[in-house]
Amino acid sequence: MALLAGAHNFVIHNSQFIEQGNSVPNGIDILREASNPDAAYDSSARDPPPKCFPGTREQFVKDIVDWAVPAVGADEPLPLFWMKGPAGVGKSAVAQTCVEKLKDIGRLGAAFFFAVKTRDKAEQFFPTIIYQLSSEFPDYRDLVDHLIRRDRTILNKSMATQFRVLLVEPLQKLETMGKGIRKRTAIFIDGLDECEDPDAQCEIINIIATAARDKVTPFCWAFFTRPEPHIEGTFTTGDIAQITCTSLLPISHDADGDVELYLRGGFANILRRRNISLKSQWPSDDDIRTLARAAKGLFIYVTTALRFVAQPGSLLEESLHAILATIPSPSFGPTVLGSPPSPFAELDAFYMLIMQRISPKVLPTVRLFLNILYPPSPGIRTKGRSVAFLSSFLGLSELRFMAMCNQLSAVVHFQDQIGSSPTHTTNTSRPFHIANHGVVLDLWPFIDRQLGGSVSFYHKSFRDFLVDSTRSGPFCIVSLAMANAFFSRCIELHLRYQESYCFRGSELILAPGIPDSASSLSYPAADEFINSFIKAQILLFAHMGLEHFPDNMDFRSIQQSQHVDFRKHLYIDTLPYPPYPESIPLSVRGYPGRAKYISGTRLFQSRAPRGPRPEFSKKNEQLQQAGVMQACDPDSVLSFGRPFPPQSRGRFISGLYRIGHESKSIVWYWEFDSEHKIYRECRTIDLAEGGRIFREERFDLWPLDGKVDNEGART
Repeated sequence: MALLAGAHNFVIHNSQFIEQGNSVPNGIDILREASNPDAAYDSSARDPPPKCFPGTREQFVKDIVDWAVPAVGADEPLPLFWMKGPAGVGKSAVAQTCVEKLKDIGRLGAAFFFAVKTRDKAEQFFPTIIYQLSSEFPDYRDLVDHLIRRDRTILNKSMATQFRVLLVEPLQKLETMGKGIRKRTAIFIDGLDECEDPDAQCEIINIIATAARDKVTPFCWAFFTRPEPHIEGTFTTGDIAQITCTSLLPISHDADGDVELYLRGGFANILRRRNISLKSQWPSDDDIRTLARAAKGLFIYVTTALRFVAQPGSLLEESLHAILATIPSPSFGPTVLGSPPSPFAELDAFYMLIMQRISPKVLPTVRLFLNILYPPSPGIRTKGRSVAFLSSFLGLSELRFMAMCNQLSAVVHFQDQIGSSPTHTTNTSRPFHIANHGVVLDLWPFIDRQLGGSVSFYHKSFRDFLVDSTRSGPFCIVSLAMANAFFSRCIELHLRYQESYCFRGSELILAPGIPDSASSLSYPAADEFINSFIKAQILLFAHMGLEHFPDNMDFRSIQQSQHVDFRKHLYIDTLPYPPYPESIPLSVRGYPGRAKYISGTRLFQSRAPRGPRPEFSKKNEQLQQAGVMQACDPDSVLSFGRPFPPQSRGRFISGLYRIGHESKSIVWYWEFDSEHKIYRECRTIDLAEGGRIFREERFDLWPLDGKVDNEGART
């Protein structure tokens, strides 16, 4: 119907028309939110991406491009390609170079580059691939948009369900309509071994291999990974091995020519950036050959060497000679006791040089910093944290933090803050928990990951060095001593920060004498809103460190957590969320699942097909022995309108505890449902008189909006 049809004899002046109606979320926007844009081959987060230096790895690149785009009349190659090789040989550079070549000729469908700095989550993988494909193929995009509009929970289903519903079925429908995607459109997956869940890595391979074997999609798939045992075992399974073309990128002197070419170009760039013009050659041919021999095909060795020499303020010749001094003279045959030399011996010697040059006065802080760049324990997310967060956790000013990064600039990448802080309409002089929930959730990613910049390892090989005591010796970051140092820092921060808050009724406010949140931060921002948020995040992170201690943690260290105010942690943990929002992903005690929040209460649910893990019970015993946790009398607490079940009742195994002491304690109830293979728990603050809590909240809020589905979804 036309607007104002049939109207006459009137004037419209300075008018504004506002369309009203039900707003339906765009399916593609929902898909984008579930994806990981940083994993794209041309993402700014990967800029500049690693790729092959001109003239190097040419045969590998040609073989892969020819596999993806076979010559006319040639037999169709196998649908899967797997390039394996140890960390540092240049797999990502080969993958990036191939992706760019295929993009140029219109044969790339999608690419996912798992990142060493973030430990990408498995649930982001297929949404990212699907989103990239939807951007390339408009007809496919329309079908995916319709499917997600109709059922938003598709993106919370299992990976197998996502693949079938959002990839296989729409593509088959397009094929019947005569709008199918071109055969052998390539999809590249680099660094699958960096996905946070090894089981998920194998599941991704199996899902894709099954589709390739059954020829239900038009894609060819290329994987680039380290030869981890579980990945090797999956690719060498009979039915997968039969459809996979395998290539090895080894540690080998065969690549010495490519390495020399890369080194000459790299040193020329260093001189050019410093505006140095030399009449004689530098480095000498002998030095170039010595470095190439030490690299043994590990491009990460020469890449790190170039960064080391180019560090700001370094004396070029002195830095180069320091590296050359770590390289032993050529030797042949077995080493001591007949064992072959380590393929990483020269790389490890170089990494040891970097660590040995750090001042002993700051070394403990540097080791703690490196420890939190790598997750100190499963369940603790440390990667991707902002400089503002890391500085205040370590107690370093901006200047001291940047000085530390400069000492590690050959192996640790500092990326400056991208853009300014997103604009927000809330009063910046007030703490974040007074702001609108939506504002907090919008600003969270920036404050948590970008404020002041971000830092990460340049390459996983340095992380591998640090976590292997046989390689890094006194600099290893996974020792019991480091675990105790990290735990003690978490205790120190938790106690300091909790003292700056107090309860006024049921509301948490700054304690008397604490003027603002900046007063306890070593790297404060410009306004109270952001500072209060950083402070809250550090307290939450410190508490996470207290919960995820290793089994061999010193008993006296665990006892220190008796003094923690668990109520303040839980209250802050629930602040950003309005009551009963759509559930959010969370990992609790090693169980990945979903959580819902009420002020002062957190409900959590996860699949637990094997019931309680041994470590679950052991950790509970350790906390009780240390006096941190006590079994609670069920008669003293009300639960969700129903009595708490006893410790074992039919299909349930459950527990009820008070964590902490007296006025600083919270109540924790958990149960394993053996019939439905589900773990549930509730943690809540007890602020009411007489210990009577859990007023209207109910466990019958579950299941969580299809987040745990009947097809064995990974939660």
